[in-house]
Amino acid sequence: MKKIYALVFLLLPFIVTAQPVGYYTSATGLSGQPLRLALRNIIRPHTKLSYTPGLWDAYYTTDKNTDGKLWDIYSDVPGGTPAYEFTLGTDQCGSAGPSAEGGCYNREHTWPQSYFSSDTPMQTDVFIVYPTDYWVNNHRGNLPYGKVGTAAQTFTNGTKIGNNVYAGAPTSNCFEPIDSFKGDLARTYFYISTCYRNDSAAFSNWEMANQVTLTPWAMQMLLEWHHMDPVSAKEIARNNAAYAVQGNRNPFIDHPEYADCIWGTGGCSGLGIESVNTHHLSVYPDPAHNEVTISYDLNSSNSSVLLKVCNINGQVQYSMPESNNAGKIEINTITWPRGMYFIQLVTANGTEVQKIIIE
Repeated sequence: MKKIYALVFLLLPFIVTAQPVGYYTSATGLSGQPLRLALRNIIRPHTKLSYTPGLWDAYYTTDKNTDGKLWDIYSDVPGGTPAYEFTLGTDQCGSAGPSAEGGCYNREHTWPQSYFSSDTPMQTDVFIVYPTDYWVNNHRGNLPYGKVGTAAQTFTNGTKIGNNVYAGAPTSNCFEPIDSFKGDLARTYFYISTCYRNDSAAFSNWEMANQVTLTPWAMQMLLEWHHMDPVSAKEIARNNAAYAVQGNRNPFIDHPEYADCIWGTGGCSGLGIESVNTHHLSVYPDPAHNEVTISYDLNSSNSSVLLKVCNINGQVQYSMPESNNAGKIEINTITWPRGMYFIQLVTANGTEVQKIIIE
C-alpha cells in the first residue's frame, strides 16, 4: 500500500508488536537462496485453516478497515472515498454472485488456485487469499498481474484489465491493481515463492512463474512495485492478525529488505535501518493535545530539510516545504483526528522517523 518509502524500515520497530523476539534469528546475516530457505523454514509449516468457515472467520481480524468495514484492495480508495464498502459477514457472498460491482465479497486467490490444483495449505493460506469484490474477482479470473496498456475494463477504484505492456511480459491481457496496493501484492508473491519453495511440484507453470519461481519479467515488476509502494500500517496490522490465526508471518512485511537480499541486483547493502542517519529529532509533548512541537538539529546551518507528518494509513497530515531553517516548528493539531502519527525528517544525509500520539 503506497506510503512514503523512507518510512518503511523505521515504522516496524514501533508497530510490529506481534513479532516474537528472535523470530528471524536463523535468517540473520544470510542473503540469496540461503536466506530464502531459512525464511521458508521459519514460516512453514503453519496452521492450516479450513476454507469454510476458516477464511471467512479470519477476515474479521485480518481485513477489517479502520471504519469497521471490509478492507477490499480491489475497491478501496486510500485517501479517498470508495464507491461502496462491504459489511463483514452481512455482505459475504452466498452461492450466487451479483452481476455488478458492490454486490458481495468472496475469496480471491491472488495466485490463482488452478495453478496449484486447489491444493492445501495454499488454498486456505490467509496470506494468499484476500477478501475482494466478487464481480472484480470474477473478471480477473486467472489473469496475471501486470501493466495495462489499453484498458478493456476499468473498475470503480481504478483497477484495470487490458493488454500487458510490461517489458518482457506476454502481451495478452493482465490485471493491474491501483498503485496503493501493488506493494501488498508484490510482498504476497514473495511470500508464496518463499513459503512454498519446497512444495514447488504442487505448482504449475503460468505467465508469472515456473512453479513457484517467479519469471524474470514478473520478478522485476514486483520488485518495482515493492519499492514504489512500501509497507503500510494496513499490511502490518494484517500480518499481525494473520500470525494470530495462522501462526506464521510474511517476512517481506516485517523485513522489506529481504526481497532485495534474495532477488535484487544490489544485494542487501544500504537497505537496513542501520543505514539511516540520526538528526536528533525530538517531539513534545507526547501524547500531544492541541499542539505539537517538533525540533531537530541538522548539525549544519546549510542543510535543507523536508518534514512530513503522516497518519497510520500513510496519508500526509502536514508537510513543511523544503527549508534551510534548522530548529523547530510548532503545529496546531486541534482539528486532527485522535490517534498515532509518524513524523518524517528527510535531509541529504538520511532520514529519521518519530511517532507521536494525538489525544
